[in-house]
This record gives sequence, C-alpha cells and structure tokens, in this order.
Amino acid sequence: MAVDIATTGNRYCVDRIIGAAVHVTDGPAQSWLLDPGPGPLSVAPPKRHGITLQSARAHGVPAAQALEELATLLAHHLTAKEPLVAWHAPFVLTTIEAELRRHGLATVSDRAPHGLVPICDPLVLDRHADPFRSGGRALETVAEWYGIPHDSAGDASSDAETALVLARIIGSCFPPVGRLSRPALHREQVSWHETYVRDAEAWRPGRHRDPHWPLSPVEVLPWTDHGPGQLSAS
Repeated sequence: MAVDIATTGNRYCVDRIIGAAVHVTDGPAQSWLLDPGPGPLSVAPPKRHGITLQSARAHGVPAAQALEELATLLAHHLTAKEPLVAWHAPFVLTTIEAELRRHGLATVSDRAPHGLVPICDPLVLDRHADPFRSGGRALETVAEWYGIPHDSAGDASSDAETALVLARIIGSCFPPVGRLSRPALHREQVSWHETYVRDAEAWRPGRHRDPHWPLSPVEVLPWTDHGPGQLSAS
C-alpha cells in the first residue's frame, strides 16, 4: 500500500491536508477530497495538485471524517506488518499525524501496535542505491529515470501509485535493497537517511534538512500566511 497527500503547502505541522489517496497492488485505490473548514487558509503557489480551497470546501468531506477513514486504513495495514510506501515519508506521515491531532483524533502511531513500522520510502531507497546520479530527486524526475509514466505530478492518487511502482522497481534494480526483510529495510532506511543528511550538510551546509525518518516531531501549529522561506519541505 502507498499513501500520498495534497496539502496547502510544505510546512510541517502548519499546512493542511486537502486531498489524500492510497493505492494497493491488488485492489481498488481510494481517495479523499477534504474540506479543511473555515479560516484564513491559502494554497502556496508551488503546489501543483490543482485543488483550490473553494473546491475543497464546496465538494470535500469534513476533514475529521476523511482523516479518521484514512488513519483506520493505514493502521489496519501496518497492524498486519505490511510495508506502507510513502514518498518523502517524514513530510507525508508527520502531516497526517499532526492533522489527526488537530482534529482530536488518535494518530496512526497510537492505533498501530508497533507504530509507524514498516515504512518504505522510495526517495530514501533511490538516494542510497544511486547516490551520485545527476539531476533532481523530485518524484516525477526519479520516475522518468526508471521509465515509469507519471503524467499527473502533484495529484495524490497519481503520486501514490507512482511511489508504489517505484518501490518495487528500485528493489528489483538493486538486489541488496530488494533482498532485505521488511524490518531490516525499515531499520536501514533510518541509517541511510541519517547518512544522506550528514553528507548533504557537509557538501552544502546551512540548508535546513530534516534528520528524522520516517516521522518528524509532531506538533499542532497555528496557521500563518505563506512566506518566501516557508515553501520547502526538504
């Protein structure tokens, strides 16, 4: 199973989820359009999912209802010890957990007996397996490198489906990664992400890089308007 979200921006614990989707390998996909409720919210210009606040409020289900359904589905999957695929897991999972708390709901971490384990993050896999490849590491760029069609970048459903395919293909292309057991893969990704952050900081110091994986510290922060320095989730 893979999960992805569409948000008002890329700020951990501040921006709101207005779309979400899950894809599975052997069943139907499920998606939600969320009504974030009233308030002075806005969608940051770089977001490409195409969801406006007007559309989300007019046609979306109440955020608490959608988040409860999503959390129940994710927790059930993790309880079965099945890997949950999430591209750039710290942003996706931290945002989901923060939104659940914001609406007074139990987090996925609290619902699943073993917490957010096992997680599979194709971004971490790709950075580890092919660290010196030139070019960016955006989902659509990596998908193109591996020959995966991805025509709707930014759409939560399309992104979740692409991440799920990428996880399988990277495992096939790099057998040392693909042969790892689910618990071992989770543990290794923690280490690989720490190594990436350390090496990236040594190469280009001074940029904010989140050292946590797969979950950053979860807070419920109040809304603030988007500013020039608030648009990156990396």
